[in-house]
Amino acid sequence: MALVLINGPDNAPSTSADWDKINDVLQTIGLDINKPTRIKDGYIQRGSVLFFAGAWYVADSDTAVTGVQSDYIKLVNTAGVVTAEYVSALVDVTFNRTWNGWYDPDGNMYLFDEIKAYAAGAVTSPVTIKNYRPSLNWSKAISRVLSAANLARLFRLDAEVVLTGSGNWTVPSGVYWIEGIIIAPGEAGQNGTTQGGHGGDAGERRYFGYAVAPGQSITYACTYASTIFGSTTLLAGGGDVGGMRSQFLGASGGGIGGRGGAAGSDGENGEDGEGGGGGGGGPPLPGDPLSFGSGGSGGLGSVRIR
Repeated sequence: MALVLINGPDNAPSTSADWDKINDVLQTIGLDINKPTRIKDGYIQRGSVLFFAGAWYVADSDTAVTGVQSDYIKLVNTAGVVTAEYVSALVDVTFNRTWNGWYDPDGNMYLFDEIKAYAAGAVTSPVTIKNYRPSLNWSKAISRVLSAANLARLFRLDAEVVLTGSGNWTVPSGVYWIEGIIIAPGEAGQNGTTQGGHGGDAGERRYFGYAVAPGQSITYACTYASTIFGSTTLLAGGGDVGGMRSQFLGASGGGIGGRGGAAGSDGENGEDGEGGGGGGGGPPLPGDPLSFGSGGSGGLGSVRIR
């Protein structure tokens, strides 16, 4: 039900019990030869091997990690009992070459994905990744790819997220880079007059991409006046231009916009989420100069993150 200490032999093994301890250590090392995944779904997996401050430990069952799940796990040894807890960040954690692990000044050990930590700037360099330092010309090519800025791009969302309405979006665990499109709302179509109304322009579509940190909160709001995501605000319009009015029909809105109205009819609304322009209102019916149609409203925008 926990991480079990594997006792080593005395410095000069002389009894059968000492040789049994040597065998136990060798079996423990054998368990770790293939380097199986140690952490899954908030548990240290049964059979996982840890070399903690000069001693070997084996999880004899799936062992829970306490706290709010994050990318970093701290192991604390209290009188020979090892417990595991999630922490939100690495504070004063460096690589200890005596024990070949990551430790803080209090002797607590840390488990984490070094590539993710490097991408987040939590460590200055990966240390234990096999073949991290390639030879010949590959070293120059891969060293560029493994820069913190580019590496962050590897840790993105598993699937696209579409934001509408308003609120605060929280960056999920394990995500260090987001990119996508901010779509502004479309403009409303013009009302008909003696002719049909112009179609409204579609909303601007602006692409973005930048580094983030898990747990970071980003404000967003999609209204008929603007689309806001973080520090970026896009006002209505600015995208595909709406159609020009004619004597007989209102013009269609830009983008995925609404159709213009026929004589005496209103223009259709632009498509929400796509920032479509509203269709222009239709001209008046013959003999009824006040029967012109109203322009359709522009569609709401959205934020699409991937």
